[in-house]
Amino acid sequence: MKPKRIPILILLIVLLCTVAVPAYSAEPVKELKLGISKDENWLNPYTYVTGSPGLDLVNLIYDTLFVLDESNKPLPWLVKDFSVSDDGKQYKFILHDNVKWQDGKPLTSEDVKFTYEYLVTHNKSRFTKPVKAIKSIQTPDAATVIMELNQPEPDFFIQPLADLPILPKHIWGTISNPDQSTEHLGSGPYLLEEYKQGQYYKFKSNPDYFKGKPPIENMVLPIIEDPTALFTALKAGQLDAVSRSVSPELAKEFENNQNIKLMRGPGFSTTMLQFNSEKFPLTDVKVREAISLAIEPQYLVDTVLLGYGATGSPGFIHPDSPYYNKTVMHKTDIEKAKSILEQAGYKDIDNDGMREAPDGKKVELVNLVYSNSPTRIRTAEIISDWMKSIGLNVKVRPMDSTTVDSLVWPEFDVTKGRNYDMAIWSWSSTMQLFPARITELFHSNLEIGNTNIGAFKSKEFDKLADQLKVTQKPEERGQLINKMQEQIAAENPIVPLYYEEVTNAFNSSKYGGWVFQDGKGIINKLSFITSDTTKAAADQPASAKTDVTNSTQSEPSKPIGTGQEQPNANTGKGSSALVTLLVILVVIAGGGYWLRRTKTQNKGKNL
Repeated sequence: MKPKRIPILILLIVLLCTVAVPAYSAEPVKELKLGISKDENWLNPYTYVTGSPGLDLVNLIYDTLFVLDESNKPLPWLVKDFSVSDDGKQYKFILHDNVKWQDGKPLTSEDVKFTYEYLVTHNKSRFTKPVKAIKSIQTPDAATVIMELNQPEPDFFIQPLADLPILPKHIWGTISNPDQSTEHLGSGPYLLEEYKQGQYYKFKSNPDYFKGKPPIENMVLPIIEDPTALFTALKAGQLDAVSRSVSPELAKEFENNQNIKLMRGPGFSTTMLQFNSEKFPLTDVKVREAISLAIEPQYLVDTVLLGYGATGSPGFIHPDSPYYNKTVMHKTDIEKAKSILEQAGYKDIDNDGMREAPDGKKVELVNLVYSNSPTRIRTAEIISDWMKSIGLNVKVRPMDSTTVDSLVWPEFDVTKGRNYDMAIWSWSSTMQLFPARITELFHSNLEIGNTNIGAFKSKEFDKLADQLKVTQKPEERGQLINKMQEQIAAENPIVPLYYEEVTNAFNSSKYGGWVFQDGKGIINKLSFITSDTTKAAADQPASAKTDVTNSTQSEPSKPIGTGQEQPNANTGKGSSALVTLLVILVVIAGGGYWLRRTKTQNKGKNL
């Protein structure tokens, strides 16, 4: 196997890495108090609850083979060098030789092989599907892992390589029911010292971490579900930072607080109105279409987010994605919505202003929403008013997040059913990192559509998704993903509402090493390690960096964020604000074609 080497690309990447590495350096922090808004359960790859901050906390305890940098470009982490075969099917990794588990035992290639094979036999929706792309794994020695894929996978470096935490074989080899496991020993920069359910987590730094001692010696993470109490504690100095994004109203207040700094940037989390497509009348595509037509996403952005966000795309894919289908646009038309319902047989028989179903029964729907999210509650209330204007009775029901999750996504397993009408739901930023995950969201085969929480069924969508799985050429993949967006927009299994801008607040006098990761914010692994560690990851062999870029970037990208999302300010990612232009020539193995990717990236802003 020959690593691909492109001299011009190497120079550009070296330049990018030199500019983008965080510049923070300071004395170790004795203790940091970080408020989180949800109990994330035991922090291992099977039991964490949310993608953010749940999986981000898991990644403080465990390591992945690669890691996403602040611009979501994968860099080697546990891996010190690698190569990819010309046909894109074989990956050879050389691990760092000084990595130890937190109990002192060495991390070897056998642990990597074990982890990837364990996920095949013990399903976890986020990780199992990506690892099934691997045909075989060989470990010729303790430092070498060779993975043979069934076919080239364009997103392989992002998922699973930069996503799946590696498990210690000597511990997990005896665990037969991982969903109930309380194990939390990893190789990461921090050890979970104590967890008190519903109250707090305590971490301590790993002095033997292979990337160097972390900058924070101890961390206390109190669980404060009420957002008012959470931010009050920050203002009072009882917390040093919070994981929750600051609401637009609070942001203006914090800007006048000398002790608190804000870091702001684009958000890739997708807030939507999620339908249960198995529940009448939402089984009727006409009803879903009418509901969509009655909603005005721009009003929600202007009113609920005070302009700090972008309107949702009906095809789900974020407007800043290179795969975004710009022809798929949301339409608001109250009169058309009424007409559609009328023609479908939903009429106001008793003249009370609310429609009855074609069988004469009352149409009464309940919209679930997290009780600790004022933004989502306000969104749900506005939508309820819009529904009344077209004669649909939709009640808002705030409930604690755990209860909502259990009704919408029981045990986080879509095969276990669902018990709701509709919900204000949000997928974390990782769903937008690469567009192929649209298949997981909407494929009717729940083995494939492992996040299809609405049980949406569409033969047309499934056909396109199945084609995408076996299509490798970027231009053909782009065409298929465009068609998939059109199908989603036509059948409305969801109504994407907005992508909320991320604004994080923290006490910079206590700790200033925060790194804003595009789409996510400051709660990510890069914020809890030293800047030298990040630079070391970037300073990998040129062949490694070239191959990462080649394998993950296949279409021209657009600037991330708009003028509103990226106000002029000093950047929170480095020593000055800048726009970096990166032109990448890409070789796709086995295809013999060159691509070009241009990416202009605005960084998270330190306000």
